[in-house]
Amino acid sequence: MTRRSSKISALAIAAALGGFLTVNADAQTLESAMATAYASNPTLIAARAGVKAVDEAVPQARAGMRPQVDATATVGASRTSINGAPSGSSSEPRSVALNASQALYDGGRTWNSVDAAISGVDAARARLADTEQNILLQVVTQYMNVRRDQEFVKLAENNVRVISEQLRAAEDRFAVGEVTRTDVSQANARLAQSRASLAAQEGALARSFQAYGRVVGAPPGDLSAPPPVPPLPATLADAVQDALDNHPAVRAARFDEEQARFDIATAQGALLPTVTLSGSVSYSEDQSATLSNGITSGQVQLQARIPLYQGGAAYAGIRRTQAVRSQRMSQIHETTRAVQEAVENAWTDLETARITTRAGREQVAAAQLAFEGVTEEAKLGSRTTLDVLDAEQELLNARSNVVSSERDEYVAAYALLSAIGRLSVQGLGVPVEPYDPNENYVAVNDRFFGFQKDELTEWKNPLSP
Repeated sequence: MTRRSSKISALAIAAALGGFLTVNADAQTLESAMATAYASNPTLIAARAGVKAVDEAVPQARAGMRPQVDATATVGASRTSINGAPSGSSSEPRSVALNASQALYDGGRTWNSVDAAISGVDAARARLADTEQNILLQVVTQYMNVRRDQEFVKLAENNVRVISEQLRAAEDRFAVGEVTRTDVSQANARLAQSRASLAAQEGALARSFQAYGRVVGAPPGDLSAPPPVPPLPATLADAVQDALDNHPAVRAARFDEEQARFDIATAQGALLPTVTLSGSVSYSEDQSATLSNGITSGQVQLQARIPLYQGGAAYAGIRRTQAVRSQRMSQIHETTRAVQEAVENAWTDLETARITTRAGREQVAAAQLAFEGVTEEAKLGSRTTLDVLDAEQELLNARSNVVSSERDEYVAAYALLSAIGRLSVQGLGVPVEPYDPNENYVAVNDRFFGFQKDELTEWKNPLSP
């Protein structure tokens, strides 16, 4: 029966893996699983691309105080006739022009827009850090889920083996008249129940394999014991203060509010004067059958524009940004409350899991002694087969509870690290090069020309299909 259960378990897990059928012969550590997910998880990759997109808002804002240059070319033809006579005049006017302008003052809108964009970049980076935390916590959770479910399968297999032995013993005792047919039937029923439980545990393990592969991007091999939990705050008050100071979600909310303040200043700039220096050079000619004239001209202008009334649009824009800033202030309070609640919940979960683990280990020790005692008493005839089966079930439940509570304690510790904002590859010592969002920002911040060339940005013949 044990060999048959092992075959069923192997088939169930292999079927669940689907695309993750590669077997990893080497022991896999929690750190290596984190490194794999950190480098390849699609949620993280998408979040990093999102930060790069936000980076581009800064050079876009800076463009407001940079030169604007364009060229124009015109070609035409005209023909006139008098009273339909074939004779008349015709000409072919042509011209080219180069225009340039430079904003000298725009009411501070450009520089306030730049500051707002920088705050937006900081907020995006904070959200990226929060996403990284969530992915790392998912890795820890799925890693421990696989280990827990593997232990559950082992316990279920052992339970099948023990009950099978109890069934054989009951049948032997029935053969010599020591027990009744009822005892044999009870053992048979428990054996069927243990086989069903084993199948359920194998299915749960297969689902854990699938969830692990989705988060990490590789199948779980031989998972080694997890490392010790990193240092945690000594008190709940310390944990809450760490979270309010460092949690990425709180920092992102604060940067959002900072961006809203700069947006108010940008909107107010619409009420202030603008000064622009512009210049142009042009050449035009008009060729006819009898004459060709070429004219070259150039001009420079300094223009000041003073807004007097724009139909109320500028004032509406200011009021809108003020309302947004008020919204962002409330979101800071909302986020800090949510983060504090998460810390308190994680702290409670950790304390509960620790107590449950200690009590569960005591329960296992007591249940083990009880099972051994009941088994010996059954051999002497003072206990029934049902008593032995009940003692075995209690021992199985106690061992399962300890496995589950140990998993819960470990995951709760990392959930607390995530809740206070200290779950990162640097803090955990994960062997991977940390992603630096500043590299892309530096590359594009002062870039005047160019973009990444790929198949989507290739110049194509507009006449081609």
